[in-house]
Amino acid sequence: MCVRKEMLAFITRVASWNLKTIRSKNDALEVIYFEAGKQSKLIMPLVWLRDHCSSTKHYHFKTNQRKSNCTDLTNLAKIKNENDVRVNREDSSMVIDWIDGHRSFYEIGDIIGKGKKKKEVAIERVIDLWDSKTLKEVPRISKSNLSLPEFSVKLFKYGVVIIDDVEGTAEATEQLCKSLVPVHDTFFGQFWVFSNSASEDEPAYEDTAYGNEEIGPHTDGTYFNQTPGIQVFHCLTPAKTGGDTVVVDSFHCAKLLKNEFPEDYETLCNTKVCLFSCLTEQIKNYFQIPHHYLEGEVPGSSIHSLSLEKPVIETDSFGNITQIRFNPYDRAPFACLSSSESSASDTIKFYEAYEKFAKICHDPENALTISLKPGSVIFIDNFRVLHSRTAFQGYRQMCGCYLSRDNFMAKARPFLRQITSTFYEW
Repeated sequence: MCVRKEMLAFITRVASWNLKTIRSKNDALEVIYFEAGKQSKLIMPLVWLRDHCSSTKHYHFKTNQRKSNCTDLTNLAKIKNENDVRVNREDSSMVIDWIDGHRSFYEIGDIIGKGKKKKEVAIERVIDLWDSKTLKEVPRISKSNLSLPEFSVKLFKYGVVIIDDVEGTAEATEQLCKSLVPVHDTFFGQFWVFSNSASEDEPAYEDTAYGNEEIGPHTDGTYFNQTPGIQVFHCLTPAKTGGDTVVVDSFHCAKLLKNEFPEDYETLCNTKVCLFSCLTEQIKNYFQIPHHYLEGEVPGSSIHSLSLEKPVIETDSFGNITQIRFNPYDRAPFACLSSSESSASDTIKFYEAYEKFAKICHDPENALTISLKPGSVIFIDNFRVLHSRTAFQGYRQMCGCYLSRDNFMAKARPFLRQITSTFYEW
C-alpha cells in the first residue's frame, strides 16, 4: 500500500492521544491531531494497527505483500498495559510493544494516508460526461504518436477513443490491441474477423451482430458474469451504404434519468426487489433482470451463457455509477410472476423505469455517429459507453476483440493519478 506523501506535509503535530475501549478493554487508540491547521480525530483499532505493521516480520517489501495469514490477528493485536503504546508528539511517530513481544513503529501521517476513510468524490469530477453538444467528436490519437499515458487518459475520461493510421488488416489490429491491454477471451474467441456474409475463414454465430440490420444502443456481454471491459472494432471493408457506428455515454444518460425521474433511477439501481409475501411471514424472493446468449435449440443448445442478479445501473458505496448493463435484446425470460399484487407492482415499476432509460439512451442528442474506415480502430469502455450500428447494404467486414478492463486500469492507474485525485486511489 502506497504512502500518500502529500498528506504527510499537512500533519503538523499530535495534540493528544488515549486508549479506548470499543469491543474489549483498550482495543483502540484515539488520536487528536492537526491537519492543514485544522484539528481532527482518528480512532485506530489496535487490530488494524497490527495488521498494518510494516516491519520485515510482517511485510514483504519486495513483493508488496503482507505475511500474516490472519488466523491469530486479533490475539496478537493486544497490549499488556497502557505504557506499551507511546506516541511522540514532536515527530508524530508511534511505537507499540505487543503482547507477543513484537515491536511496531508507525508514522501518524502514514497511518492517515493509508487508512483514513475517503470522503465522497463525485464521478463527474474525474471523468467527462458527454452528449452530442459537449463532445463534438470521438477523441482520436494517431498511431505514430500513440502512448499508453495519452490513450489511458482519453479512454478513462471519455469512455471511447479512436486510434488512427493503423494498417487496415486484422493482424495489425490484433497486434495493436495486445500491445496496449491483454485480451479478454470468451467463447467468441480472442480475436474475430466477421462480416454479414461469413466464409469458411470467418465465424458465424447466431447473433444480430453478424447481420446487416440496425442494432440499437447496448453494452456487450450482459450474459457474462464477468462482463467484457473494453470493446474494439476495426472496419476492414465498409458497407456500400450505412453501417455507421453510434456511441452513447450511458453514465450521462443515467444522470439525466436520475435528475428527471429519481424513483425510476433507484429502481434500476436496486439489485434486490421483494417479489411476494404471505400472510404469516414475509418471504423475500429477489429478482434482477437476467440476460442470456443461446445457440441452437433449447434444450440441447450448444452454447447457453446466463447472467443473473446484476442491476442495470451499478453504483459504489458513494452512489457513483460504476457500470451500466443495458441490452434489451439479450434479456432472458423475466421470471417475476407470482400471486402477489406488490410483486406485480414492482414488475410494472421496473418496466416503466427501463423504458424511460431506453428512451434517453436512444435520444439522438445523446449520441455521436462515426463512419468507421480502414485504418481507424475504436476502443469503447463497455462498462460505460453504449454502441450501436445503423442498417447497411452491401458487404461489410469487421475485426475486433474484447480487452480486459481490470488489466487496463492496472496499467493506466499510475497515469491517472494526477486527474483522479483520491477517486481511483481507493
